[in-house]
Amino acid sequence: MSFDNSKSYLEYKNLRNNLKNDLLVFIEKEFRSYLSDINKNEFLLKKAKFFEKILLNLDNWMESQIPEKYKQIVIKTISQKKWSNIIEAFKQELSFGTSGIRGKLVVSLDEKECIDDLKSLDKFGFESDVLRGTNSINEITIMKNIFGLINYMKKKKLSTIVIGYDSRVCSNLFSRLIANMFLKNNFSVIFFNQINSLPELSFAVTHFKADMGIEITASHNDKRYNGYKLITQHGSPPTSKIREKIFHEISNTSLDISYELLSYDYNDKNFSFISDDVLIINDFSLSNFTDKSKNTLTNEYLEQISNLVFDKDVVKKFASDISIGYSALHGTGFVPVSKLFERLNITNIKYISKMIQPDSLFSLFDSKQILDPSNPLTSNVVVDTFNDEYGEDEFKKLDLLCYTDPDADRLGIIIKVPKNEQVIYGQWKLLKANDVWALFLWYILENILKNNNSPFNNFDQLFIVKSFVTSDLLLYISNKYKIECIDGKVGFSDLSEIVRKKWKENKLNIGMFEESCGFGISGNLENDLTKLHILEKDGILSLSLIIEILCYAKSKNLSLHDLLNKIYFDNEIGFFATSRKELPEQGIFEGISEELHQENILKNVENLYFEASEKIKNNKPLLLCGIPISKVEKFSTGRYDSKFWKNFPDEGIRFFLNSKINHITIRSSGTEPKLRIFVQYRISNISEKNIVEKKLLAENFIKKLSNEIEKLIKID
Repeated sequence: MSFDNSKSYLEYKNLRNNLKNDLLVFIEKEFRSYLSDINKNEFLLKKAKFFEKILLNLDNWMESQIPEKYKQIVIKTISQKKWSNIIEAFKQELSFGTSGIRGKLVVSLDEKECIDDLKSLDKFGFESDVLRGTNSINEITIMKNIFGLINYMKKKKLSTIVIGYDSRVCSNLFSRLIANMFLKNNFSVIFFNQINSLPELSFAVTHFKADMGIEITASHNDKRYNGYKLITQHGSPPTSKIREKIFHEISNTSLDISYELLSYDYNDKNFSFISDDVLIINDFSLSNFTDKSKNTLTNEYLEQISNLVFDKDVVKKFASDISIGYSALHGTGFVPVSKLFERLNITNIKYISKMIQPDSLFSLFDSKQILDPSNPLTSNVVVDTFNDEYGEDEFKKLDLLCYTDPDADRLGIIIKVPKNEQVIYGQWKLLKANDVWALFLWYILENILKNNNSPFNNFDQLFIVKSFVTSDLLLYISNKYKIECIDGKVGFSDLSEIVRKKWKENKLNIGMFEESCGFGISGNLENDLTKLHILEKDGILSLSLIIEILCYAKSKNLSLHDLLNKIYFDNEIGFFATSRKELPEQGIFEGISEELHQENILKNVENLYFEASEKIKNNKPLLLCGIPISKVEKFSTGRYDSKFWKNFPDEGIRFFLNSKINHITIRSSGTEPKLRIFVQYRISNISEKNIVEKKLLAENFIKKLSNEIEKLIKID
């Protein structure tokens, strides 16, 4: 760290002693809210560690060579004694995760100040006087991260990168800044000059045979967040080895880097890059022969998806019969989705007009509402907004209402419920991803059986991968058709690594499944005969497949709901009741007291794990709703041990309920400060006569299980 005698640093030194005292008082008050029950030494140690981390990050920021204006904003915040903002901005350093970084653009926990700051960033960009820090996504932390990535790519002699961005606040500015950084370091840049979906970015990496891709996005996080996602060969997330090396380079990059590139006006509509070694992808007039139309690239991407339609005849015959509603959640999905509808000849479409155009402020959503396709709160907003525009009668006429998340890599699907099952689900329901994936896998396998010319006819070569919290309904379907089903950790990064390993055995992937609505299908991208698609989740691909299945259902005079029940009626498969409870139900754990509360809950979960283990050894198992906990399993990678404690269960803890299939899993989210309780319970011998009764019993029972375990881990 270089010595800094700037005006801001001298002001900071004068304020530092008072700052330390006031900050310590604020922290102690917050800590006492949730740590009053631990011994004094542990309390003092925990508080001191937290305080020292904030002070270290603050000192590093103020002593670094970052531009003076960013330090002045810190001085102003300290002078206003906004300790909560200082803590949120400096309590940690954003770190490179499984495939990039993600964090808040604005750190205030006050609703009004948060929205005002977002609007300021949206209007003024890098000229905004919003507080930045080591724990927020801003131009300084972005540059530090990208310098580390550039160092990694130079060492590996990688030379070409694709850069794109979504509709979030500052996404376009970050993308231009990053492009300039790569150009200054003599890389060739392929640049999306308008918003694009993550699947399109992944496709572009493969299409242009680029070395890497960067999408500026925070996926499904709430409107306060941004970040970037890194894409590598085959359009996939980086492998664990690549992640470790990039993390190492970023960790070794200090804040004392050149900030010369921040002098450019990235808000300028006529902005031009510092080098000509850039291929621009846009829909405007092409400035030179090397530029490429975004429209052309999207069509090439959709052509690849079209090749994955299994029964083109059924789609051609019944596409005009189906009725669909669609929302882009203010994100990037509308352009590729509308073009997909056109390709498939879907004409009866009702777009939710307030939600299809990009909106960086996501105006129809609260500031803390995550934009997750698998979250019922998101589906409620979609249904309400559709009904406001078209009315409930039009909603009832839809075959499905669907929506992509902001970067369009995941899809949410809402369907009507038949009258006899409305006592269980109501008039409509958000289809759980577990059930959507069952439809996908069943339909794919049935079509492979029918098609003698399919490259997948050898079932011994076929396999699927799923995250371990995704329903074992997929395992039972796989077993029925005698294909391999492999469980992986949560996240497409791990699933894609499993796929790569299976490719070396000449295996073909026909599905990658995440409980959180992520789906992909990649065949074997190292085998020219079975190249299918990108090695990443894709919400537009999901939409194409659900449309095909809907056309198939129409051909049989059935609904999607009917097809699902048909799967459950098979005694080799059965009905899997699953649930996911979010903690907290709305928003996230944020602020010192709430984050300590989250940590306390996780400790209670681990204590329950130890207690259940001991009772199993003594043949006196704990009971949950009258069922014994027969086995417990903890999933730890060590990734967050330094932040929490040794052998921290970052992948979760699972409690088995007298069966290897029936279980409860409690896990901390890897993308936002939330906890999730996953419940799975299998019911067999389902028939048309008893399906309502059995479903009702099963759905009520998993709610009881979820509530019971919630009490055991002492959630207030």
